[in-house]
Amino acid sequence: MKKLKLLKKDQKTNFYQIYTLAYNNAVELLSEAEILYGAGKHARAYFLAFTALEEISKSQLAADVYTGLTGVEEFWNYYKSHEEKTKRMTWATLDANEFPNNIFNEMGEVVNVNKPKIKKRMNSLYVYINKESKVINPKNTISVEDAKDMIHTVNVAIHQTFLMTEYYGHQIGTKGFMK
Repeated sequence: MKKLKLLKKDQKTNFYQIYTLAYNNAVELLSEAEILYGAGKHARAYFLAFTALEEISKSQLAADVYTGLTGVEEFWNYYKSHEEKTKRMTWATLDANEFPNNIFNEMGEVVNVNKPKIKKRMNSLYVYINKESKVINPKNTISVEDAKDMIHTVNVAIHQTFLMTEYYGHQIGTKGFMK
């Protein structure tokens, strides 16, 4: 096992600030995504909810640095990459598809949410040209269900991280719930 360097007090304070501010930002982004979803702006709602999921990833990774579970170098490697931050949140999609977090369609059937993909996030914000030289509008790439799934996943992630630290009193970061 690799030995981690001890953080100086000001570094610890910085990572604790990243943990709290990124988590609070995720909550705000989710709130704004829900407003956009309610207004029928599904592509932008998806984008903001996806970004909230990345902020939760950043928050949990900063908490792991703060508690000594992860090194500073790993934080900076993941922090810069949308793909890496998204991979670290795979647990949120799994939890979003587990009882009691299931969502249901109009027929009362369980609907499984899809794993977030960075390409879909980018397509939710930008007009682009596909391989067949067709111009694609974000409105046509993100469905109501896509936005609903992403918002649901973020709600579950926020709930799970809050539950583990505030309700059960576990350590902040992934060590508290990724056993």
